[in-house]
Amino acid sequence: MQFERRLDRKLIFSILAAGILSFTGVVIETAMNVTFPSLMKEFSVSTALVQWITTGYLLVLAVVIPLSGYLKERFLMKRLFLTASGLFILGTLLGAWSPDFLLLLLGRILQGAGTGIALPLMFNIIMEQAPLNRLGLMVGAAMLVCALAPAVGPSMGG
Repeated sequence: MQFERRLDRKLIFSILAAGILSFTGVVIETAMNVTFPSLMKEFSVSTALVQWITTGYLLVLAVVIPLSGYLKERFLMKRLFLTASGLFILGTLLGAWSPDFLLLLLGRILQGAGTGIALPLMFNIIMEQAPLNRLGLMVGAAMLVCALAPAVGPSMGG
């Protein structure tokens, strides 16, 4: 049976959900940078240690994104989205309620894993399911999510 590419409500909501998760992940990536002085004071850590909040997040992101092809072959997109959402929410809650720096760092690592799954997932959904005559528009909208988020992040974090 041939899969029919059509732009229906299910596809739009799928792209929107993955896009919101991706946008949120990229926003918090850049929002944390402006909080370093506050975090250093709150947790009594040095600049060299607090920078691991961003470095750890980006390292996990850099490892998980290239694994997306492998993950996509082994798991359903729905399961990947639920895993990405769960990791991101768990990391956010852990970071919000962390009494020490190590738990905050662990929360950021979980957020990075969730974002690392969500970003390529958004593009996979578009490339595999969007109608071919709307593919450019949909990819452009997804790129807007990725391009706009770093501009918003620092002002939200500050």
